[in-house]
Amino acid sequence: MVWRATRWRVRSSGDAVSDVLVIGGGIVGAAITERLVRDGCTATLVERGGIGREASYAAGGLLTPVHPWNYPASMLQLDAESLGLWPDLVERLRRETGVDVELRRTGLLTLIVTDDDEAEADRRVAWKRERGERVERLSASEAGDLEPSLHPETRGALYLPDLAQVRNHRVAPALAAAAAKAGADVREQTTVLGLLRENGRVVGARTTAGDLRAEHVVLAAGAWSGGLLGDRAPPAARTRPARGQILLLRARPGELQHMVLAGDQYLVPRADGHVLAGSTVEDVGFDRQVTVSGLRRIAASIERMAPGLASAPVETAWAGLRPDTPDHLPVLGHVEPGLIAATGHYRSGIMLAPVTAEIVRELVAGEGRRDLSPFDPHRASG
Repeated sequence: MVWRATRWRVRSSGDAVSDVLVIGGGIVGAAITERLVRDGCTATLVERGGIGREASYAAGGLLTPVHPWNYPASMLQLDAESLGLWPDLVERLRRETGVDVELRRTGLLTLIVTDDDEAEADRRVAWKRERGERVERLSASEAGDLEPSLHPETRGALYLPDLAQVRNHRVAPALAAAAAKAGADVREQTTVLGLLRENGRVVGARTTAGDLRAEHVVLAAGAWSGGLLGDRAPPAARTRPARGQILLLRARPGELQHMVLAGDQYLVPRADGHVLAGSTVEDVGFDRQVTVSGLRRIAASIERMAPGLASAPVETAWAGLRPDTPDHLPVLGHVEPGLIAATGHYRSGIMLAPVTAEIVRELVAGEGRRDLSPFDPHRASG
């Protein structure tokens, strides 16, 4: 499916040429394309399936790292910059496409349910306050007063009132629509078969729609990125899939008012009353099946966090494949001449899409004004 043709330059061979070819139509690839065309580039975006239907669809939409105190400083800097870009992005999408991606500051309750949580709570409060971020340590009764749906045996919670969420499944299609409106060529159902190289430089890609050439190629194909690089992939860029299963519950609007996190499990309330419950992290290869064992784990976590939701109807369940890397950090930078990687975001793709788009714009423009060494495709990686 072709959304809209861009301004093509045509070589004598008849191959289409644009400034940038972006491979991968998830939230990261769509954000990159939208940012580049706003900067005056001609851009082509190719997606093997539908825009935003892979990992970007199977996410909770939390605009925060799950456990930020465990992140390296380099990731926290990216997170902070990206969070600051989200409000303008949301307004631009509403203005350009009419799509409301529902940026909502619902706050997050990180539950204290184990002895380890108790031991860590004060350190985590101090960590947040050192950074000037609002946080409160709530007793069990205070947490219950703030969020009556919580399990009565919850020991307490850390309350982070400023944390926000988006309806993640709306974002990538809206970004692609905005990019197309600005002149990008957005192609769904177009599989990349391999990269084109000439004189030691990547100059495009072979696809099921023919050869597409560009001055710069951006690899943003999520878990499939490493496979497209093949034997040329540096160790840090050998992405692999990490399956995440998720449930969508149909609850009453306001039944759950805050995002809730316990360990790696979360509940995310939407404005219309739906609640996302997730998620698993599974090393099962390229398998997107929903399993009984995965749903059982999620259902058990719902009962531990907010038992009243255990009786809510299940509207649907699905799974996505997060793009993981050996050190769980993104891959951002030049892989080889003509080829830029913007992949491997693991559990942070929604959060980091806006700043990743800015980074790729800088790389395409040759500005090189930031230190990307922690995310370099050729970094040492465990």
